[in-house]
Amino acid sequence: MSARVSSLSRHAVLMIHGLGGTRHDFGALDRKFEQIGCDVHLPSLPGHGSNPDALGRVTLSDYMQLLSRTYRELVTRYERVDVAGISMGALLALILSARERMTNGRLILLSPPLFLDGWGGSRLRPLRYLMYCVPGLRRLIRVPEGEPFGIKNTRIRNLIRRHLQKGSGIHYPYVPLAAIEQVDWMRFAVKRALGRVTCETLVMHSEEDEVTSIRSAEFVCEHLGSRSVTFVRLTDSYHMITLDNERDTVAERTLAFVQRA
Repeated sequence: MSARVSSLSRHAVLMIHGLGGTRHDFGALDRKFEQIGCDVHLPSLPGHGSNPDALGRVTLSDYMQLLSRTYRELVTRYERVDVAGISMGALLALILSARERMTNGRLILLSPPLFLDGWGGSRLRPLRYLMYCVPGLRRLIRVPEGEPFGIKNTRIRNLIRRHLQKGSGIHYPYVPLAAIEQVDWMRFAVKRALGRVTCETLVMHSEEDEVTSIRSAEFVCEHLGSRSVTFVRLTDSYHMITLDNERDTVAERTLAFVQRA
């Protein structure tokens, strides 16, 4: 687990990256948390950090075992533990919050993909449910990471393209269809769990998200059990809002949410 700990801190943030991603999914947000005195814990999720095909063997249960174990350890060491997730990590953060009855921290949800209905998706996307029924097929089919890589900003998109071409490891170039199936299981689990999430929650989502429409964030905000929900609607970013045109706004609003009384 990637963690940077200060002996003086009483406040930790558990950060959960996206599918096929790394700590780089958050841009500079982890460092900004540290600058305001938080200890950052950003574990590499199961199946990540090796090769994309490893994701074909990872289940929702595997993800949750790691995150629950990490969260339970943190709450014994810190007075307050916040949880932040981006993309798939936001779904996992919601499930974690509901299962652990999270009350001593705040929840930060960045581009939660509750509905895979963004403008960048393939028209053949609904056919994946049929493919799930064919034994072994979901591990053989590879879903490539393609343009626009969740990024509207041309300069940053070109930079990510070069990193992917070089195989630098900042993000997997593809994921097995089996990994997408697990995201679908997460989406179903989140819909059942939203009412049990009662902690203060920040939701940020872009109207131009190509992976998941703004409807995802609106649904989450409407059905959360929390009485304190802050919704920030962005207008000039795609899916990876922590890296795109409004990354400074994302950081500012996140830090303000974490620091408010």
